[in-house]
Amino acid sequence: MLLTNNFLLLTPVLGQEKVLTGHNLNLCNFHRIKKFDTTGKLIASWGEKGTANGQFLHPHEIAVDSTGNVYVTDEERQDVQKFGSNGTFITKWGTPGNGKGEFSGKIEDIGIDHSDNVYVVDYGNNRIAKFDNNGKFITMWGSKGSGEGQFDRPWGVAFDASGNVYVTDQRNDRIQKFNSNGTFISEWGTKGDGPGEFIHLHAIAIDSYGNIYVSDAREHSIIQKFDNNGKFITKWGSRGHQDGQFTEQHGIAFDSAGNVYVVDTGNFRIQKFSPDGHFLGKWGSEGTHADQFLMPQDIAIDSNDNIYISDVGDAHPEISYIGKFLMENRNLTQSTC
Repeated sequence: MLLTNNFLLLTPVLGQEKVLTGHNLNLCNFHRIKKFDTTGKLIASWGEKGTANGQFLHPHEIAVDSTGNVYVTDEERQDVQKFGSNGTFITKWGTPGNGKGEFSGKIEDIGIDHSDNVYVVDYGNNRIAKFDNNGKFITMWGSKGSGEGQFDRPWGVAFDASGNVYVTDQRNDRIQKFNSNGTFISEWGTKGDGPGEFIHLHAIAIDSYGNIYVSDAREHSIIQKFDNNGKFITKWGSRGHQDGQFTEQHGIAFDSAGNVYVVDTGNFRIQKFSPDGHFLGKWGSEGTHADQFLMPQDIAIDSNDNIYISDVGDAHPEISYIGKFLMENRNLTQSTC
């Protein structure tokens, strides 16, 4: 995901009122993207269930470029749609397949570098695809395997200030570093539970100092921090439900002060830490209210410290919308429909 300062939320879809897990849903506009200003006032919203331009079947990952354009991946359509900041459809690209500009299975992550190039983690094809910001294919690299530049379930993508690309290679228990055209530079990691070892790699994010943060989920349930050459710095977390613990954590992002936000998926919450892992705060619980989650997945923060959460809602596939939230004093607020 993008390392700008706004939080993306993708969650479920409905078109009528329905009782779900004891909550009465006021179904405003699901399968939509919602944009709010920093006071929580609704500025724009767009999208609905369907296959036409501006519609979604399963919106999943989101990124924002330097001019505020919004990119949304759709797992079922296997495409990327680009919108203006107020929801005007601009373009789209991608179809199912294994050729240039095609994707297979899940699009696991999308990221935008400092030059506004768009990188898509093509999980099913075990490769990274690079496009310009209008969807023109530039290059791709990767194939299934364990050699340099190969992947076995690539998951997350992030970029440093020099334009180098870092990819979490889940089943190979490693992180690979490439230049912006996909030339292999280095790798680190092996299977295990020690420093620099991984059990179930997920997200990766890079702060303004070039430090790399990686979420290692399931039995490990930790965040590990490295320098930009892969040297281990520190780690924190354990499996559980208390402050500073995680249950299947995913996305990572930073605010303008360098604080670290982690999506704690299994605990239906967001946790906030200092750069060295000291717990600072949390919010969220399981449910369908604006400040609750069904299955939070990813996070991005824009330059104004607005926070976006992707809440996929796989446990309730009939629900799916995208929204933008403002964090004030660790409480999320969202305008009503």
